[in-house]
Amino acid sequence: MECPPMRRYLLTGIILIILISLFAYPAIAQEVKGPMMVLKECVFDFKEVNEGEVIEHTFRVLNQGDEILEIKTVKPS
Repeated sequence: MECPPMRRYLLTGIILIILISLFAYPAIAQEVKGPMMVLKECVFDFKEVNEGEVIEHTFRVLNQGDEILEIKTVKPS
């Protein structure tokens, strides 16, 4: 049984509206509210280190949020 043309257009329109709303929702949900810490690199491998050798590495921390980012605790592993 074939649908009349007007009914087919209505059904296609409803399906399109549902698909558009499903794909638009994640973009809306990902809005940044508050601070958002972003690290350019999360891990750094020092390779082999001799005992007693002083080593250091600087991790760049960026705030891509819309409020002040406060780092209160850092725990090295």
